[in-house]
Amino acid sequence: MHLHHNTLALVNAAADRARAAGQRWTPQRATVYAALLSTKGAIGAYDLIDLLARLQALTLKPASLYRTLDDLQALGLVVKIESLNAWRACHHPHQEHQHVFLVCDGCGQTDEIADHGAALHLSQSAAALGFKTNRHVLELHGNCSSCVTAA
Repeated sequence: MHLHHNTLALVNAAADRARAAGQRWTPQRATVYAALLSTKGAIGAYDLIDLLARLQALTLKPASLYRTLDDLQALGLVVKIESLNAWRACHHPHQEHQHVFLVCDGCGQTDEIADHGAALHLSQSAAALGFKTNRHVLELHGNCSSCVTAA
């Protein structure tokens, strides 16, 4: 896989981030992260396994891929879109933000909004009820502009 300059810069920054967190940056992590960066939108784990086999001749068992995805998620480099059971790279991992995913029910395209206000407000409302929030999963389902125009 030939890495685009921006992809290479993000992979190198990810390696620095892993080392700063006291984690090893393995070739497998780098390859999976680069593949996610080169993928438009979200991709399921088994489709990612197929993509890596095709492009990199890398054969991964599902358990190994899921561990790698969990490690990358812990570093803030990838995010999981829960309702799709799919993953996508965070293209701005250097910024602290809450992901709010936009999921098109028509074509499956995903996009994101970086937001702090909604997640903070929800956490504060939950705390007022005695609930401690550990993580946020914010997804908005609807139709992208292309699907709205086509309808």
